Amino acid sequence: MKNKDIIIKNLLEKWVSRIIDKENLEKKLLSGKKLRVKFGIDPTWTTVHIGHAVPILKLREFQDLWHQVVIVIWDATAQVGDTSDKNAERPMLSREQTLENAKDYLSQFWKILDLEKVEVRFNSEWMDKTSFNSVWELAKNFSVAEMLDRDNFSKRYKEGVRISLQEFLYPIMQWYDSVMLNADVELGGNDQYFNLLAGRKLQEAHGQEKQDIMMFHLIEWTDGRKMSKTFFNFVWLHFWAPEMFVKIMEIKDELIMSYFEHCTRMYLEDIEIYKKRLDKGENPRNIKLELAFEIVKMYHWEEKAREAQEYFERVLKEGIVPDEKDIEKIEIQSETGELPLVTLLVKSGLCSNSSEARNALSGNSVKVNNEIQSNPKFIVKLDGKNYTLLQVGKKKFKMVK
Repeated sequence: MKNKDIIIKNLLEKWVSRIIDKENLEKKLLSGKKLRVKFGIDPTWTTVHIGHAVPILKLREFQDLWHQVVIVIWDATAQVGDTSDKNAERPMLSREQTLENAKDYLSQFWKILDLEKVEVRFNSEWMDKTSFNSVWELAKNFSVAEMLDRDNFSKRYKEGVRISLQEFLYPIMQWYDSVMLNADVELGGNDQYFNLLAGRKLQEAHGQEKQDIMMFHLIEWTDGRKMSKTFFNFVWLHFWAPEMFVKIMEIKDELIMSYFEHCTRMYLEDIEIYKKRLDKGENPRNIKLELAFEIVKMYHWEEKAREAQEYFERVLKEGIVPDEKDIEKIEIQSETGELPLVTLLVKSGLCSNSSEARNALSGNSVKVNNEIQSNPKFIVKLDGKNYTLLQVGKKKFKMVK
């Protein structure tokens, strides 16, 4: 077990891009005060990828120091949608859909957090009771100029793209959570900088001590863009262990150290050992294998990580089709029992989108029941009894029915 100073140093520095106010937060951590550490979830999707997990891993570090983790589900504000990293309005969701999505999110967080010790709150608790007069009181703390100073709003305003009034109200609703929860610390991505700072401003206006904020770099995928469901370039937490292992092995060599720091629970001093090995000229593939093992172990346990590595080595080195028991089996809904191969590749998760599927087909990288298929209009006949074997490249397999 590491001593407390090393744990706190790791908490304050590992994968953290910026802390406001770092000196103040460090004093609080050393004081022994039990902090309320807030993290908000905008439940607009049903699954979590390893990029989403970055702040969750940090929450676990706070948990390990016996601080109170508070996850606030933005079920009320999610109906509006945060446009912090968007270039247009987002479609509104029903309250029922946001609650279902939140349930899926939390069911995946157990892989990282001790959920029995997490305080879960829904901002509808106070937002549904908030009067127009209350919104008036909150809104007067911010100017239109401050709102338009946000990068995405500024860009849209200059380009004449519509900005609805509700999009201005969204961040005010979100910032109010910090007041209602009396948060000591709030976590978020770099794209949440404006929202996090504004939470401090509202707390101060309500006579509370301003929360410290901790921000994180967004994980980059091998395509050079941030990992995002928008770009379909992610590694889901619920990926089958061999599939997760294969996906991690696909990252560029220059991202290895970033993934060690962002996506594992290892300490900085232990990660430094891998950096030294790379600096000495060791084959990056060896290090990447250990990275993939570490990440898969975290979400699927050590035995499954070992099996996933054996799967990867056997399939890649020997170029063989794995045993049926080692291939994930999934069921896909189809009223007619027939689906275009392009659609099936996307629905099965073997390809991120139709463009990727067509590229794989044109490159003769797709097999259906061990036969190469290159026709994007090829129709696959499915039934409810027998599985169809799909393969993309040397490493990706799924059995569907």
